Amino acid sequence: MANMVRIEVQDQFGKWHKHTTVSNNPSSIKLGLQTALKTQLASKSKKARAVDDKTGALIDMAHG
Repeated sequence: MANMVRIEVQDQFGKWHKHTTVSNNPSSIKLGLQTALKTQLASKSKKARAVDDKTGALIDMAHG
């Protein structure tokens, strides 16, 4: 099974919440981050990140 990437959004208090899981390829990650930034939860912090589901390593981050 391919490595999966967890897309998380940050709430107004700085806590990260899982938004979705996408496959580990640049286009999926970019789309996942863009979608996450449009959620109600991300409306205050305007931050989303992509994290390797197995290792927890930060892959990418987006600011809205």
